[in-house]
Amino acid sequence: MLRNALSSIAISLMLVVPAVAQEQRQEALAEEVLLLNGFDTLTEDQARNLAKAPEGTAEADPNLANAWSRLGARFFAPEPVFDAAAAELADLASVEELETLRDFFASGLGQRVTALEEASQTPDMDDVNQTELGHAILANDTDADRLEALQRLALAFGTPEETAAMSLNTQFVFQKALNENLGRGIPEADLLAMIITQQDDMIDRLRTESVAGKAFVYQSLSVDELNAYSELLESEAGKKMYDAVEAGMAQELHSQMRDFAAALGAAIGAENI
Repeated sequence: MLRNALSSIAISLMLVVPAVAQEQRQEALAEEVLLLNGFDTLTEDQARNLAKAPEGTAEADPNLANAWSRLGARFFAPEPVFDAAAAELADLASVEELETLRDFFASGLGQRVTALEEASQTPDMDDVNQTELGHAILANDTDADRLEALQRLALAFGTPEETAAMSLNTQFVFQKALNENLGRGIPEADLLAMIITQQDDMIDRLRTESVAGKAFVYQSLSVDELNAYSELLESEAGKKMYDAVEAGMAQELHSQMRDFAAALGAAIGAENI
């Protein structure tokens, strides 16, 4: 009886150890993939932009703009967003899929793609209208195959409908928290309706801007290279990577936004006493 029990425990341990080792392997690969594809740079760019009040805030609400400028840098941290996305990717993708992603982004083309994306996200590019420059590139390029490759790549990153839904959901989370913490008393249904009114315009804008943006960022890539990148993003591994990134960003970013909205409400309330 005791011998059988000990054998069962030993077998259980043998099963657990490989599982733990695989989880650790997936976690390490997920972090490596996101570092290789420049997701850390994207989260840094995002945190830097969120720390600044949106354009027009100072004119519409000087108190809000002032509090935002004082508090923004304390609440939007890139590291937790990166960690959340890496954890999601490790859960979603198999070792084989993660290795496929790692191998692409470690390749010559993968590193070129990452370098181009990172270059488009530096502080120096904040005042550069990449969409306008992309439209100029498209206007001077009559290569139908290249346009088709750029359109394919734009869709591989997500349809305009998907991108708009993600953006508006994030906006709603923040506006709802801000509304609550500033004591504005706008009913949630009315706030949601206000957000949704932007949907059609945003989708139309994304349809015209997304291809132009890609034309600017990836202007040095050949048609074959554009299609190779699209092929990766369209694969199961690529889809899981972007599903994980979106889920991780939403999870952590929404949490940071709620905390920030609470701080803004407290700061503006204190100023109005």
